[in-house]
Amino acid sequence: MKKALIVTALVGTLGVSGIIGYAASNASQLTTGVKSAVTAQTTTMTVDEAQKIALQKVKGSIISSEQDDDDYEFDIRDGDYVYEVEVKKNNGNATTVEKDYKPAHDVTVSEEQAREIALKKVPDGEIVKLELDDDDGQSRYDVEIVKHDYEHELEIDATTGKILEYERDTQDE
Repeated sequence: MKKALIVTALVGTLGVSGIIGYAASNASQLTTGVKSAVTAQTTTMTVDEAQKIALQKVKGSIISSEQDDDDYEFDIRDGDYVYEVEVKKNNGNATTVEKDYKPAHDVTVSEEQAREIALKKVPDGEIVKLELDDDDGQSRYDVEIVKHDYEHELEIDATTGKILEYERDTQDE
C-alpha cells in the first residue's frame, strides 16, 4: 500500500512538472513572438525609401514632401495633374489621397535643388516640410527645417532658386 501511494505521488509530481514546463516553454515562445511583432511595428523607413514607393504608386516627379509621426506625404506632378500620396512609415503602404488639376507654371528648380539650397542655408537640419506653392502666379517652395531647438522657414523662388524669405524661431513659438 505504501508503494502504491509513493508511486502515485511520484507520477502526479512528474505530471505536474511536465505541465508547468510545457506552459513555461509556450509562454517564452509567446513573449518572443510579441517582442518580434512589436519590433517589426516600430521599424520606420527613410524618406528615400518612401519616395521610391510613392513614385511606384504614381509616375511623375515629386514637387513637395512632408512628414509627421505616422507617414510621409508627397505631392507628385504628372503633366497637369498633382497627386497627393501618403506612405505609412511603419509598413510602406501607399495610398493616393487626392488628384487635382493644376497646370504647371514656369518651375525650373526641382525639389531636390530646393532641398540643397535650403540645407546650404541651414546645414545638418532636418527638412520636415518642402512644398511647391504656385497659387498666386509666383512659384515658390515653402520649406520648414528643424535643427536643435529652432525651426527655420524659407521661401525659395522655384524659377531662380533665390531665397525670398528666411525666418528662424524657437520651436516653442
